[in-house]
Amino acid sequence: MLKRIRLTDFKSFADERIELAPLTLLVGANASGKSNFLDAIRFLQGLVFDLTLGEVLNGERNSGPDAWPGIRGRAEEVARMGKEAFSIDSTWLVGKVGSKPAQNVDLILDSVEMQHHISCRTIPNPTLEEESLGSSGQGVEAGLKTTEARLRDSLRVDQLQGQPLVVGGKGNLLRLLENGEGRLRAENLWILARWNEALRKLRFLEISPSGMRDYGRRGFPLGDEGTNISGVLADLCEESGEKASLVHWLVELCAPEIEDIDFVEVKELGDVMAMFVEKGGRRISARSVSDGTLHFLGTLLALRTAEPGSVILIEEIEAGLHPTRIRLLVEYLEAVTRERRIQVIATTHSPVVLQWLSDESLRSTIVFGRTPDHEGTIMRRLGDLPHFEEVVQRKGIDDLFTTGWLEMAL
Repeated sequence: MLKRIRLTDFKSFADERIELAPLTLLVGANASGKSNFLDAIRFLQGLVFDLTLGEVLNGERNSGPDAWPGIRGRAEEVARMGKEAFSIDSTWLVGKVGSKPAQNVDLILDSVEMQHHISCRTIPNPTLEEESLGSSGQGVEAGLKTTEARLRDSLRVDQLQGQPLVVGGKGNLLRLLENGEGRLRAENLWILARWNEALRKLRFLEISPSGMRDYGRRGFPLGDEGTNISGVLADLCEESGEKASLVHWLVELCAPEIEDIDFVEVKELGDVMAMFVEKGGRRISARSVSDGTLHFLGTLLALRTAEPGSVILIEEIEAGLHPTRIRLLVEYLEAVTRERRIQVIATTHSPVVLQWLSDESLRSTIVFGRTPDHEGTIMRRLGDLPHFEEVVQRKGIDDLFTTGWLEMAL
C-alpha cells in the first residue's frame, strides 16, 4: 500500500506531500493536477521494468501492444516549468509476513514501512541524480543508495560490507536483482525484493468495453482494459459462492434483472463466451451487454482478482454508470479494499460518488486545485480542510462539490 508521497518539481507540483488511505478518491477541476499525481505513481511503476531512465520517461523504442508508453509529456515536460530536475519520495506499507530470501527465514512483522527517494535531472538528457531505499520495522533494518556516478563505476556491492549499498546496474536499484551483482546482506536483499514486489503490484485500469466482447480463455488473467472477461468469469463461476455473489451484484445493477450466468464453450479451441440469463430465460452474450454493465463488471472483476497488496489506479471511476447505480460501486469499493487488503486510488468528477462514501473514506478523499497565491498544484485531504465537517453537515457534500467550495477552501 502506498502510504504517503511527496512530489517536488514534478509536473505541476512545487512541493506537496499527502497521506493516502486504502480507498483514496481524487477530486478537483479539470487540469488541477489529478492526472499529474497518477503520472508520478506511473513513473515509479516504470522503475520495475528493464528500462533506462530515458525509456521510463519517453517510452520504449520498440512498438507493440505491451510496450511501455512512457509518461505524458515525456522527459522534456516532466519537471515543473522552469526546472531541470524533479524528485519523488514515497512510503510504502508492506504485508505482515515476509522472508529473508538469502537465508530462507520467515519474518513475522506487524508492519514494515519502506521509504523510497528518487531524484532525476531531465536536461539535457534524463539522468539519475540519486536513489535510495530504506526500511525499518520489527526484524528489519536496511538501507540502499545509488547515484549516477556509482552506476557508471559499477562498484561491486560486496566491497561495502555493512555500509549503505551503492549499486551498479542498468538504471536503478531494482536492476540489482536481475543482474545479480555482488553479495547482499540478507536484510538488503529482503527490502529490495519487497520493493520490487510492491511496484509490480501497481495496476492502472483502463476498462474498455469494446475489447471485452470477444471469446475468452480459462486460466488467463483479466487484462487492464477488461479483456478476457468471459474467461475470468468462467473460472470464478466454478465456485458456487463466487457465482452467487457475482449474480447478486448484477441483479442490483441491471434492468431487466439478471438471474444467472452461463457459458458457451468451444472446447476444441479452449474459448468461452459469457451468457447473461435474464428472468424469463432470455440469454444475452457479452457481445450484446451494455457498455455500462461491462465497465462495472470489468472493474468488479479486476478488484476481485487482484493480489493482496495490489494498488489499483483508475481514472473516472464512475464512467459508464447511471447515477442511481453509483451507490453499488462505492459499496463494492469500500468492501473489497477492506476484505482483500488492496488499495484503490481513483479520480472522480461525480458528487454522487462522494455522497455515498463512508465518513472515513470521505475524509481521506484528496482535493486538488491551484490558487493565485500558491506556486503549483495544492493537494489536501478533505478531512484536513478548515471547518470541513461542520460545513458538510450543514450544506451537504454535493453542494460543496458543485459550488467550488472545496477548491476555495484550499
